Amino acid sequence: MVKCRRLQTLSVVAPFFNEEAGAAAFCDSVRAVLDKLGVSSELVLVDDGSTDATPQLLAEQAAGDDRVTVLSLARNFGHQAALTAGLDHARGDAVITMDADLQHPPELIPRLVEEYERGAEVVYAVREGAAGGNLFKRLTTRLFYWLIERTAEVRMIPGAADFRLMSQRCVRELRAMREPHRYLRGLVPWLGLPYATVSYQEPRRARGEASYTLGKSLRLAKHGLFSFSTAPLQMVTWLGVALTAFGMIYFAYILVIAALGRTVVGWASVIVSVLVIGGVQLISLGVLAQYIGMLFEQGKGRPLYVLKQERASEAAKPEQEC
Repeated sequence: MVKCRRLQTLSVVAPFFNEEAGAAAFCDSVRAVLDKLGVSSELVLVDDGSTDATPQLLAEQAAGDDRVTVLSLARNFGHQAALTAGLDHARGDAVITMDADLQHPPELIPRLVEEYERGAEVVYAVREGAAGGNLFKRLTTRLFYWLIERTAEVRMIPGAADFRLMSQRCVRELRAMREPHRYLRGLVPWLGLPYATVSYQEPRRARGEASYTLGKSLRLAKHGLFSFSTAPLQMVTWLGVALTAFGMIYFAYILVIAALGRTVVGWASVIVSVLVIGGVQLISLGVLAQYIGMLFEQGKGRPLYVLKQERASEAAKPEQEC
């Protein structure tokens, strides 16, 4: 395919949370790839409130390379907020977001750039297999994508995490979206821009321990489901209709039994019915509470993150403010 544009400047955005074991290795690996690309580049490294030596290591990277900008968040605002901070400060014609644990291989960057130069506004890196993932994680991931594919208002890319290249046009649109419950894996496809995919095999984590716990993964999945689908509301509505229909049928059964002069014995069935209906009501209230809570957070209008410190050379400092 003939190239239709040439990349001039490239930004790489990576969030860090307690990554002292692999921070230097990540920066060296990315720089080695960028040096071979032959384009102007920058690294936007976002410290998401680390409690180990990560901030000091990132500061050393910024001091030794004027292409490096380090954004230190005031506390741990979360992976998606850290990515958002990096996108707000990235200045390249294209921006690559990736994790800092080297499970997103930097060697894939030239292939992402190649698809961008062919005309894609978004290039998703799609993993073909998750090395080291346990059975429970793989099953729940598949279940989530199965559910989101059938209920969401936008088509998401299975296997595409937060390793992607985005054009400046895409980044500008994302900057305008300030919803607090961020799910970038859904926001980017929602834009509907032309995209391409590049597959890769995810390597095992070489250094340190994974900081993205099961609880954080479930919270991200919840944000994705409730932000892009009203299916939970529809589900509890139909559940209520089904229970009402069942109640009417059971009531008709009681009337028939009473007309035949038979004793209606029903303490156990009454208790079970009360418990089932009460449980459905609580589930329904819980689903409503999720949507109302998200509206409440949105209505407060708080910033998505707060910068504690920014380290960069004077020439590399971006003009945007948080």
